Amino acid sequence: MIEELNFSTELVAAQVVFFLLILLCLGLWIWSLIHCIMNKKLTDTNRIIGIVLIVVLQLLGSFIYLFLPRNK
Repeated sequence: MIEELNFSTELVAAQVVFFLLILLCLGLWIWSLIHCIMNKKLTDTNRIIGIVLIVVLQLLGSFIYLFLPRNK
């Protein structure tokens, strides 16, 4: 009985961590998409490329967009 309870507790903890990780990734994806749309420093061509990159590649596209060098 105790072993079953211990396994259940570990499973719930893993599910909570997984859920928080998914929320973090989703938040990053939404934030980078909004940032790309609202960024006044981007040209229209760069904005379209950024949006397509973020939407098509999802989380990887978000990281690529956020770490690309920008003109200051």
